[in-house]
Amino acid sequence: MKIVYLLFLFFAGAGISFGQNAVNSLFQAARQFEIRPMAEKPAWAEPETSPLFTVAWLSDLHITDDASEKLVRAACQRIRDELKPDLTFITGDNCGLPESRLQEHPEKPLGWRRHLWLKNFLQDELPGEYVLIPGDNWPWDFEKVFGADKRSFTVAGFQFIFLTPDQQALAKEGCLTFAEDTLAWLGEQIKANQDKPTLLVMHEPVWPPCFLDAPKIRSVADANAQILGVLGGHIHLDLEFTSKHWKQWCCPAIGRSHNPAFKRLQFYREQILMTSYEWNPDKKAFAQAPKWQRIEVPEKYRGNLPRQRPDTGFVMENLQEMPPRPRQKNTQLAGRFAELSSLNMNFMLETAFGAMF
Repeated sequence: MKIVYLLFLFFAGAGISFGQNAVNSLFQAARQFEIRPMAEKPAWAEPETSPLFTVAWLSDLHITDDASEKLVRAACQRIRDELKPDLTFITGDNCGLPESRLQEHPEKPLGWRRHLWLKNFLQDELPGEYVLIPGDNWPWDFEKVFGADKRSFTVAGFQFIFLTPDQQALAKEGCLTFAEDTLAWLGEQIKANQDKPTLLVMHEPVWPPCFLDAPKIRSVADANAQILGVLGGHIHLDLEFTSKHWKQWCCPAIGRSHNPAFKRLQFYREQILMTSYEWNPDKKAFAQAPKWQRIEVPEKYRGNLPRQRPDTGFVMENLQEMPPRPRQKNTQLAGRFAELSSLNMNFMLETAFGAMF
């Protein structure tokens, strides 16, 4: 019954206002469900063929001071100098530097200047192409610097759909929703790519439901067999959950984390293999941890996937974007804060009873 008790502590309280001590207690309870190191590397983590392409995945950079900037810089160094991925995904809560650190463009709003600083930082520190979305912290004026925050594209036959909410209440965690045209656009992208193994990429996890419209996205994922996984950050923990045929992968944070880390995804015809790189404070570097996760690609979605990587690699194809627009502040959403409690209670019950049966 330990799993039932811990899930109750953490998730049933997600939609209720707590003092700082209670929040810390809930976080400590949630840590019990983090991905654990493995004693041995599983056979499926050593495929005989080379990956078709690789992706480095960072989330919750939380660049707010010198210490967090150094951590992110160290992660980028490992990615740039050793891993050399084809793409890098960054899933929100990126830069919250104070105004005193942002001397350029004093005529622009603070959010705008933060994104400009981040863009210059990533251009210097990361190799190749990256795809970036905002989180619930510091999303304002994202579109003025980085453009669209909703996009869909294909790489080597795999489909990726990046999605962000359109409205947000301030100072109320999880009070975010999608506009109807965003949900319609999502439906169009899924319908147009029914034969491709697909990942949804967001900031807030869908399962557990970390925002008001999470049930809508979960229903979409449950109803479409080609959606194999949802990537998200936000929780600052290394977690994995399953809903029907798809997995929710939660990337740990770089900044504001008890265990700074990032992920690498390798894409094969048969599976998506994920490994972890965690901060080693003694060596002051990110090192591969004995953790391996995977999503199997069903046979029916392998037919259109290439059998090997060409010498020139793969490029992003079939890029579709919603026109950029600012996120809206909606104070009325704060009145729905209590809904998150019932959403997470449902999650707790499903997860607990699933674990028992």
